[in-house]
Amino acid sequence: MTKKITISLPDELADEAQASGNASAYIAAALRERRRIQGDLAIMADLWGPDWQDGISDEDRARAAHLLGGDATADAA
Repeated sequence: MTKKITISLPDELADEAQASGNASAYIAAALRERRRIQGDLAIMADLWGPDWQDGISDEDRARAAHLLGGDATADAA
């Protein structure tokens, strides 16, 4: 089942979604990925406690962002 909605995006994100060829599928995949990441973070909090991220250094974050091709200052979730 699908539901049609109307959303507003910043220009660069709208351009990226449209360039994908199927904006609906692109946005659905992004939302599913966010849900997966949030689930993974919850699992880590269950395993190591709610403050498990406090032990991650800025150097670790920068290395992870570089490996993922992202921005070291970007939020993981």
